[in-house]
Amino acid sequence: MSSQRHRPTATRRSARSVRHSLADDVKPGQSPDAETVLFATPKLESDPLADADISSLLESIDEAGEAETTKVLDAIPGIPADEEAPAAPSRRRTWISRAVLLCVLTLQALLSLRMHNTAFEDEALYIYVGHLEISHWLHGTALQGNYGSYFSGAPVLYPPLAAVADSLGGLAAARAVSLAEMLGTTALLYSLSRRLFNERVALCSVVIFAVTEPTLFLGNLATYDASALLLLAVATWIVVRTATFRWPVYLLAALPASLAVATKYASLLFVPSIVLIAGLAAWPSRARKALIPPLALGGAIAAMLAAALYLSGPNYRQGIDFTTLERFEGTSSTGSLLWDSLQWAGLPFVLAVVGAVGYAIRTYTEPGEQIAPGGSRLRRACLGIVMAGSALLAPAEQIRIHTVVSLWKHIGFGLFLAAPIAGVGLARLIGDHFRRAQVGIAVWGATMALGMTQANNLFNSWPNSAVFVADFAQYLRPGAHYLVEVDEVPIYYLRHHADAQPDQFTSTYYIGYVDQQGQFLTGTAGYIAAIRAGYFQVVGYNFQTTPGIDHVLASTLATDPLYRLAAAIPNGNDTVTQYIWVKI
Repeated sequence: MSSQRHRPTATRRSARSVRHSLADDVKPGQSPDAETVLFATPKLESDPLADADISSLLESIDEAGEAETTKVLDAIPGIPADEEAPAAPSRRRTWISRAVLLCVLTLQALLSLRMHNTAFEDEALYIYVGHLEISHWLHGTALQGNYGSYFSGAPVLYPPLAAVADSLGGLAAARAVSLAEMLGTTALLYSLSRRLFNERVALCSVVIFAVTEPTLFLGNLATYDASALLLLAVATWIVVRTATFRWPVYLLAALPASLAVATKYASLLFVPSIVLIAGLAAWPSRARKALIPPLALGGAIAAMLAAALYLSGPNYRQGIDFTTLERFEGTSSTGSLLWDSLQWAGLPFVLAVVGAVGYAIRTYTEPGEQIAPGGSRLRRACLGIVMAGSALLAPAEQIRIHTVVSLWKHIGFGLFLAAPIAGVGLARLIGDHFRRAQVGIAVWGATMALGMTQANNLFNSWPNSAVFVADFAQYLRPGAHYLVEVDEVPIYYLRHHADAQPDQFTSTYYIGYVDQQGQFLTGTAGYIAAIRAGYFQVVGYNFQTTPGIDHVLASTLATDPLYRLAAAIPNGNDTVTQYIWVKI
């Protein structure tokens, strides 16, 4: 092939034209030699080709194909790679990235497992109900409550899973299931962030998400939340992974998304974000046809949920209304909720905003960076808004109903969806070639310190019940009745005891007592009347969960000759004391 046809007609040519000229004249199976590369390098202070003999240059190039030439040119300073080229990392870079991911997962596991406490009331309730559900399935044993009417998720999904783990290894095994689910969530976050951006952003995403308060806390808590979050992560990964597929494989995400909502009803708040991501992920390759995935996926999820709601019956619909759609309003102030949200998710959200703005302005962090196609500026801006905005969904909903209950768990769902764009933000703060690595380390260190501290504080916020349950068990009697602060905990730990069945317990949250005159009494009057009549064999309280009722119980018991104070058990950190009164 004659080199004359490639001789430039102008004195200056762009770096991209140099790339294509070289690629066109390299023979298959070979690559340019060092001398060729040297002469092909553009000079930064003069015309790139002014001092080079183009004829000699092109005649010296042995044809190797555009792929090999591109690799060489990418290594030449001053010739930036096409920013819209898809990421094609080397095998070495991929394995290094995966090794770092393994280190992050190990750190996440260690930080979650460092927290220790006895069962939280929700853990005790879900695991115990799971055992009842399994017994009902296998042996037809009657259930001891209408759980679907007040559970915040379907009692036939997560509770049996936790009960199976509990049968194998107790509470630690049930919590290990949550840890495995949160580690899986972090791994899926890495995979989808890598496909949306590149390895650098993916690693920045997981190092932030893995040390936040919700991630660490949910990784050692046997409740619905880790399971629901993992299912949402699977749905998000599917829509990103299949964004370029010709067939509508993204519809597979409808099943895990629907299961996530069924596992924990509050997950529905985050489904619209996943639906929008399905379209935004497909936009660079499908253009206007990317409007189809959100519509199709949203319709499929809606159809599945409608069918499940119809088949579940009125009890489940009552539970959805009670725990989610018509949830009781609390008394927490907007300021306190904002402060809690800031402590638990403030830094990741700031990184997400930085990433959203930076990504909208420019796709790459440094010239020549291998990164997935970003599409138009409008598409990049929309992707950043959807992801960063997802972190605000849980705080906004909790502020609407003025309650802090479950905020420390729900906020983690939004952080997962915001983590990819937060990874972009951290990468931009670090800069090209790790120019500001110390800034990234400082931000990550602050995030980890806050996450560890907040998760540890939350894990120690309920009393350690080990000594309380052991002392309480000494006073069990056949057919006796017991009044305790949180009845789920002793019911769970004493479930194998014949004299500690659920119908023998009353909690300080509610009482319905019929006195000797046949009056049905509730609230303070009910507690006082029951104690005066010697209805309870044991009364336990700690002035923490229901302090108003606890003070009434303490004053009533202190003046009643039927009862004596059997034990005052301090908690491990001396912040809570458990009192046990026993009928003489």
